[in-house]
Amino acid sequence: MARPTRPSLASLAGLLALLLLLAAAALDGVGAFAPPAGVAGRHRTPTPSSSTSTLAAASSPDVVVISPPGGIGELASVSAAKLGGSVKWFVVSAPAPTNAAAAASAGTAVSLTAETLAAIEAAGGSMELAGAAADALLTPPGEKGSGDDDALNAMAAWCSRPKGVIATYDGAAEEKKRADRAKTAEQRENSNLNEEETIKSGIRVAVQEAARGTARRVAVLGAGEETSAGEGEEATSGGGGGLFGALFGGDAVQIPNSLAEAMGGARGTAVVRHGELFGAPESSPESSPFMGGPRRDPVVRDMYTLRSVRIDPTVSASGNVLSGDGASKSNRLTVAEAASRLGMGHIDGGDGMDVALSSFAGTESPTDEEWSAEFQRATEARSNPAGGARLFSADFASVPSTKRLAEWLATKWAPAILRSYDIAGTRVGARPVCAVQSSDTTVEIVWQQLVDFTSVTSGKMIIEVSEMGMAATRGAGDVARGFGRVSSTPLPGEDLLVRRLGDAASQAVEKGLAVKPRLTKKAAKAPVVVVAAPEPVAAAASSGNAPAAGAADSGPRGAGARRSSERSRGSRRRKSPPPTGGES
Repeated sequence: MARPTRPSLASLAGLLALLLLLAAAALDGVGAFAPPAGVAGRHRTPTPSSSTSTLAAASSPDVVVISPPGGIGELASVSAAKLGGSVKWFVVSAPAPTNAAAAASAGTAVSLTAETLAAIEAAGGSMELAGAAADALLTPPGEKGSGDDDALNAMAAWCSRPKGVIATYDGAAEEKKRADRAKTAEQRENSNLNEEETIKSGIRVAVQEAARGTARRVAVLGAGEETSAGEGEEATSGGGGGLFGALFGGDAVQIPNSLAEAMGGARGTAVVRHGELFGAPESSPESSPFMGGPRRDPVVRDMYTLRSVRIDPTVSASGNVLSGDGASKSNRLTVAEAASRLGMGHIDGGDGMDVALSSFAGTESPTDEEWSAEFQRATEARSNPAGGARLFSADFASVPSTKRLAEWLATKWAPAILRSYDIAGTRVGARPVCAVQSSDTTVEIVWQQLVDFTSVTSGKMIIEVSEMGMAATRGAGDVARGFGRVSSTPLPGEDLLVRRLGDAASQAVEKGLAVKPRLTKKAAKAPVVVVAAPEPVAAAASSGNAPAAGAADSGPRGAGARRSSERSRGSRRRKSPPPTGGES
């Protein structure tokens, strides 16, 4: 029997070269991919397509989500589909590496659990997926074939005038790391392209095309990110068109400076800001509830234990803009739920709403009523006529003892915050130095600063505790030293104390110092039960003496004995013998 011969190295090299050529030819064909028609409510695998007529024939979706792979974009798409909406998720990935082998293995896979798919199908929602590389979106039309074949036109036709658009940068840094791993050492050394900034520019260009004529526009940004629409005005018109034009050759597309500009301006665009993010989507291996596998004492991830939320206006009563100092944390799950509800129109975004979301301890996700109450409270705080004096408010169902809660704030909570590095590290200007309980229901946090080598009270934060909640306002300082007027600008460190007050409200509920409010739902109408009338009982005629009425009810119960009373057991009464005839 002949022994099979092994293929030579030359034949293997030729086969590998042929495969690389085929992969390179496939990559040069089109810059975007779109999903085929499929069953609503199921995830659809993206396949390459360059036919814009088929894409244009698609129905107008409820929401289009534009983001890097994974992160808040994936979670917002799934959340909107669970709400019953038709969702299209457009993924902007890093520029493809030049080596075909790495490019072929750089695809992004999205997997959903059977439970999620069942929830989407039960709600009547659907989810489609498409995407393009960032450099393909920034390439001017006509450079890679005709204008109908470029990625930007294909994306605009696939979106087909959505009712809402959600955009976020979350995941751009992770996508850059993935792209770096796919490069060779020589490519990483010689590359002068910042993939993360390229991804963000591609997202803004895609959003500009998708948001034309869209009523609901939602931007999810980090704290302090793109806080001003005029940021980057020193750049050239188009937000860096010259830079990308030099990188990709020719005149590149016009790139907006911010997401708000890409969506048509800050007016009418709802912005949801987050702090330090934690949590992962289902496609990530870190989505498991437990850390490190099964243990005797399992450690549960924060994304499952910090689901309670608090929403505050970013620029409002306190007049401050949240800084990215990492003092507040935000769960990706709750941020995505807030964005999906705004994009679906379940919550009115108002005229340019800008809010910040913080996560606190709690294992249950907010209900629809709680989401509406949080956004309504943020809207009211934003339009508060107090002129910036009101800083914080929290509602409780009840406070068992206002004095105990005030004492805990003054003696436990406030000293720990004031000793933190962010507060105690302030070396110049005013800073909060102490907390004083001025009454049974009032706590004052005092700001002091040096004036002519003398400590002077320059301002206060006054926390009022009531039977139904607590509120914080900004107060004046020492009148005799020129601080008798309430400051119209935030005091140093005030934004940190405001965010930590939200944590204090959550801790008060956990310690039993306050009762969490329960939102009342609308009572459903009770069904009317129709009771049929009893049928008449015909009286039976009998001869002889009929038993008296109520005789049938006679017995131990009728005599007053209760069912639980003891009965004599084990003895039996014997009938007395009949009298004999001999007795008279």
